[in-house]
Amino acid sequence: MVKNFKVGDLVRMEPVSEAFAALPAANSLVIVTNELPSSTRFFYGRVCSTGDEHLWNYDQFCLLSRAGEKNF
Repeated sequence: MVKNFKVGDLVRMEPVSEAFAALPAANSLVIVTNELPSSTRFFYGRVCSTGDEHLWNYDQFCLLSRAGEKNF
């Protein structure tokens, strides 16, 4: 499955295994901060609870909210 997050999208880590439970985004939301046009597998995102920015794999995340969409 190809995922295509855009800057400003809010995403959440998918719980796939215990190995990911120790990652900084395991229990937090992540906001997409930078797309990598040359990559279909990775994006940069900031962990909302800590402010730390990391390189993430699309396969580890699911989309919660598109940037600019009203979800209320």
